[in-house]
Amino acid sequence: MKKILGLAVSAALISACAASRPEQIKSPFADSRQGAPIHKLSLALIVPALKVVKRGIPLPNDALVRESVEQTGKVYRDLLGVYYQDFRSVTLVQSLNDPKVAEADIVGRLDVTLTDDAPPLGFWVPFSLITAGLGAIAVPAPRSAAVTIDSSFYSLDHSLIASFKVENREGFSTPIAFSKSLEEVFSQLAQHSSDKLEQPMLASDALKQYANGMDAKIAARAQEASSEDRPAKTFDSDIDRPGYSLDEKSANYAVVVGVENYQNLPPAEFAGRDAKAVRAHLHALGYPAANIILLTDSQATGTKIKSYVESWLPRNVKPDSKVFFYFSGHGAPDSETKQAYLVPWDADSQFLAQTGYPLKRLYQQLNSLKAKEIVVAMDSCFSGAGGHSVLAKGARPLISHIETANASELGKVVVLAAAGGDEITGGEDRQGHGLFTYYLLKGLNEKAGQGTVGQLYDYLKPKVEAAARQSNRNQTPQLVGAGGQLEAQTLR
Repeated sequence: MKKILGLAVSAALISACAASRPEQIKSPFADSRQGAPIHKLSLALIVPALKVVKRGIPLPNDALVRESVEQTGKVYRDLLGVYYQDFRSVTLVQSLNDPKVAEADIVGRLDVTLTDDAPPLGFWVPFSLITAGLGAIAVPAPRSAAVTIDSSFYSLDHSLIASFKVENREGFSTPIAFSKSLEEVFSQLAQHSSDKLEQPMLASDALKQYANGMDAKIAARAQEASSEDRPAKTFDSDIDRPGYSLDEKSANYAVVVGVENYQNLPPAEFAGRDAKAVRAHLHALGYPAANIILLTDSQATGTKIKSYVESWLPRNVKPDSKVFFYFSGHGAPDSETKQAYLVPWDADSQFLAQTGYPLKRLYQQLNSLKAKEIVVAMDSCFSGAGGHSVLAKGARPLISHIETANASELGKVVVLAAAGGDEITGGEDRQGHGLFTYYLLKGLNEKAGQGTVGQLYDYLKPKVEAAARQSNRNQTPQLVGAGGQLEAQTLR
């Protein structure tokens, strides 16, 4: 019987691989969204309400189905893409009474219902009756899944401006061994739903009139932002100054990059402060000041980053050297290759292959160094869904498809990343730092610069996760590298 079930599962998996994935609908507004009236509005989006509805009888692997349905974070991040693309900026808020609402031009609400319609009992045929003498044959039973979106927009006085409802449903045959997870089905439906939502949203007369009526406020805000007399917000973080000082190690080298104010892209909040604080801690760890390259904003061009990584480090690094590379700023996914890029100051998100710096190339260049140990730390995200992440115009967040590090390809490089490939990074607003960088440096302070990379990761991971949950989102720092290196490698 186990052999028969195994053959059934194999057949289901083969059919899943052979099934063609529906192509994403291309919006007719994809090339003109930047000129749409609502694109000048900043949106305060209430954290989406997500409801899961299950109908029908329990299925043979109902526990797996339930787990797949409940892990819906990826689904709603797919839906958020349309808002990030069509509005000037998006801030997630808890409710209409959230203080951040007052800083926005318009408020949005997104209610999402995921419906799983299981087949009635009569459609199931006893498995033993259909497998005798035939190997593995799965009897299909009709099943369907649906994603329903209710999207509403309100003025700052809580008056309804416009509302839209979109539903996408897919029917599919379900053998006893599922060939397609519900999470995959829901994710596909969510992407199609966001495209279907975009057209009426951009064409809405009510939203156009509201956006045009906000011109005076938007102009005043732009004038205020450009005022030279406007005082910059100051921070005094408890991690800006290292609480330790270790002996200098002349063989150690570091390249530290922080791009906050881009040439042609939205800012990456706190990236400049992050980089300067990291430089201070590296100096306290014993890296000579002359061996630490700091590139911020307009200094952090693609050419300079490549020059220091691919020319300066190879010329200076010795066999007993420890190398540290740090980047805070935007990451970006390539929609065709599904690869991740660091985004320099002068990058063009439309031409990532030419102007971005591929993570794979970075790892290859660093791994080729004759250094003893190499650590990469990145306060960036690569989902394309907000935070320290950008997308090419007209693209959609790729979410789970971006590979930021593969242990088999890293060699002696160890990577500390701020978030998973499907997540959005956040900041510690009171401290003026990225959440990941703040707890990375706080951990160094508390450990007085001692300890392994693995121990530092064990300290910061739960703290970043807990702080992100307070903002109703997930951020899970990553540590990738060979097991022995993680246990022995230090930043010292």
